[in-house]
Amino acid sequence: MTDTVRGPFIVIGENIHATRVLLRSGARVASLADGSPALPFTDDEGCEHVLPVPEAALEGAGQKQKVKHVKAAVLAGLAGGPDAELGRGYVRHLARRQAEVGAAYLDLNVDEVANDLATRVAAMRWLVGAVEDATSASLAIDSSAPEVLRAGLDAAARAAGPPLLNSASLERLDVLDLAAAEGCAAVLGAVGAGGMPASAAERVANAERIVEEATRRGMPLGALHVDPLVLPVAVEPEVGAWFLEALRILRQRLGPQVHLTGGLSNVSFGMPLRKLLNDVFIDLAAEAGADSGIIDPVASDPRRIFAQDRSTHAYRLAADLLAGRDPYGMEFLSAYRAGELA
Repeated sequence: MTDTVRGPFIVIGENIHATRVLLRSGARVASLADGSPALPFTDDEGCEHVLPVPEAALEGAGQKQKVKHVKAAVLAGLAGGPDAELGRGYVRHLARRQAEVGAAYLDLNVDEVANDLATRVAAMRWLVGAVEDATSASLAIDSSAPEVLRAGLDAAARAAGPPLLNSASLERLDVLDLAAAEGCAAVLGAVGAGGMPASAAERVANAERIVEEATRRGMPLGALHVDPLVLPVAVEPEVGAWFLEALRILRQRLGPQVHLTGGLSNVSFGMPLRKLLNDVFIDLAAEAGADSGIIDPVASDPRRIFAQDRSTHAYRLAADLLAGRDPYGMEFLSAYRAGELA
């Protein structure tokens, strides 16, 4: 948890997620003697190792080939062969990196490890066992399948307290039932019965309804992390503005006890200079009322973000894009192409 002038900001570290990719040609991927990719990491004792990457964790080919690095580690762990301990060491390395820069929770998601439910259940059990005692951070169990959430809860020793469940919604009230029964906090997504909200007003209405459902089940306000939902501005130029406006309204209506959060890096998908956009959006979200974020704290450390210079040309252009004042990013993209934002 990072103290700022705005108050504590709860970091839910997003990196231990089976969808996460690294470029095969990037600095975080090495090559074995036969040319196949491997993942360097440091174990709990400070010793250097490399985890071989199986074919099942590769996408594409050539310089643009992507490595699903968390998936690679989980598959190694599940296989139980000579690389199993390397897989365990790699995910513990990821956990330590996030905890060292202030992650209060480590978000664990294995949904893309396999298509079959039984493998995903086994994967979550393995991942919880591998990661939970690597740091003092709490766990966030993240899945679209209730069986996988249940498996994560059953596997957790809970030394740091009950895990956070990610996530409930009006379409997934069973997650609220599980959270209430297990004494867990939960992320509450503002998805409506008809799908994703199309405005700030819909986000607020859906969020208020899911909060009512949670409190009706006896969940305390402090256990609720309300997510008004972040979508890419490259797809819809108003989504950043909708999210920020929903934060402002919800903070006013729900009061200080409810946490306001979101997958804040989603906003930059499909855009250049994603780190700049993510950093500015985290800052804008906190200013609007967010006290929590599902983010990569290694790349976007809130301590640095909240101290950044807001008067720069780059910050202003990024903020205008994210807040809907620069529709489709015309000014931002022109400045980027001109090299003004390097």
